[in-house]
Amino acid sequence: MQAEFLKNWKELHPYVELLQKKEVAHNLTIGIINANQDNPERDPHLAVVFSREDEPVMLLLQSIDEQALLVVLAEITDLELQECVTILAKEVKELPGIMGELPYAEWFSVQYSQLVEKNSHLSVAQRIYQLEHVQFPESVPGRLRLGQPDQEKLLIKWALQFAEDAHVSLTEDEAHERVTRFLRERQIYVWEHQGELVSMAAATRPSKTNMNISFVFTPREHRKKGYASACVAAVSAKMLEEGYQTLSLYTDLSNPTSNHIYQEIGFKHLLDSKLFHFKDV
Repeated sequence: MQAEFLKNWKELHPYVELLQKKEVAHNLTIGIINANQDNPERDPHLAVVFSREDEPVMLLLQSIDEQALLVVLAEITDLELQECVTILAKEVKELPGIMGELPYAEWFSVQYSQLVEKNSHLSVAQRIYQLEHVQFPESVPGRLRLGQPDQEKLLIKWALQFAEDAHVSLTEDEAHERVTRFLRERQIYVWEHQGELVSMAAATRPSKTNMNISFVFTPREHRKKGYASACVAAVSAKMLEEGYQTLSLYTDLSNPTSNHIYQEIGFKHLLDSKLFHFKDV
């Protein structure tokens, strides 16, 4: 196995075409690479492509401080994965964590933590869903609306509450930047009932034929009324009408309620993913 350490987003862009072959599974990675093409001054923290006889088989991409993404591009054996980890551990001793498809992320975390003498800690177990046809929930009052600039303060508040519920790191500045961008790019939607906003969902990271649904949130006082289901279903239907062939969605497996809700709308289980962090022994 060979490892190539890439320095900037321009060097990563040619791999988008390869990632598109598993577009839903690799939606997050595609979105990160595409989003940073317009931000050349901010290089990735770490980007490594592992190849077998010039065939790329695995990508490790770190764009944030907290963790890197482990992306498997082609079939890889246990022995080859171990070889990749060994190469990486010689060069990178302080990888904070990895998130990726099972079983690869689990194998990687065990082997890497042993080589760098750290503990591997499971932080989040996720499920990635794919939707092609929407099943609308019945009898949910209200309507879908595109988020508006005068709703920014409320949506930022909801974004912070979403992050807290999902155990996701998000500062107030980051929430402000994200909501402002969602509004500017017409990506955030709200469910309105009797003139009051009761739920939100964002359609983000567009790729060739897929759109991702994220930032699904309903305030506690409006939960268990079907608003989130109606909002996500309506946003998904709108994206399909606009020409996207699939929708993707990431969930926390520790929340059985949300997983059940999404399945009722028509999201089907594609694969499981886990996030591991490495800590000193």
